[in-house]
Amino acid sequence: MSRVRRMLLIITVILLAVVAVSLGRWQLRRLAARRASNLVFLAAAARPPLHLPGDLRSSRAIDSGRRVVARGTFEPADQIILRGRAQDGTPGVQVVAPFVMDSGRTILWVLRGFARSPDAVTPPDSIPPPVAGEVEITGTAYAIPVTTDSGRPLLHNGRTTWNRLDRSVLERRRPGSLPVYLLLGGDSAGPGRLTLVPPPPVTDGPHLSYAIQWFGIALAIVTFGVIVLWRNGRVPTRRPEVP
Repeated sequence: MSRVRRMLLIITVILLAVVAVSLGRWQLRRLAARRASNLVFLAAAARPPLHLPGDLRSSRAIDSGRRVVARGTFEPADQIILRGRAQDGTPGVQVVAPFVMDSGRTILWVLRGFARSPDAVTPPDSIPPPVAGEVEITGTAYAIPVTTDSGRPLLHNGRTTWNRLDRSVLERRRPGSLPVYLLLGGDSAGPGRLTLVPPPPVTDGPHLSYAIQWFGIALAIVTFGVIVLWRNGRVPTRRPEVP
């Protein structure tokens, strides 16, 4: 191996190893952030439930994980369909409806539940409506993110579905929307009238395993480079010439 090729190999190995290590450290930072978020979520879940709309008069801040008891009215005519879902091995969609409180001044978006759909995109022709009139609901609050793609709306067969909720979209659609949605609790015979969606598990996620993989890749890259350099650096032993 020439000196130039040797230097190029060394530089390439170092750069690739540095990139892999950086990605591993990035996953560790995400793991630390995930664990911190989980602690905040569990602390909120341990607090007494908020009663809406009454408790909103002192503060509109609702932490993710906080249990909520709300009284108001569902308005299913303006509900949002989240596509690409599956539950118990069955493809389908999730149905999110506005829940009107405080004489219409405050809107709490409620994930009513899951509905089957063969392609997980087309909503069923008939989705059972929620209980009409004023009702009391319970559940857990989750923050609504602000996405970079407005939740990825998709028009399919004349109906729009969404990949995920987007806070700015919901605020424009229903002014007065709270920055959280409620994952409805109870049972499927309750006011949502749909199969309830189980809460997402509070875990560390895949970040630690991803970090280990990236550090392993970095080690493999360095090992490969050392082996190649060692093999090409050996001076071949010359056999004695036979007269």
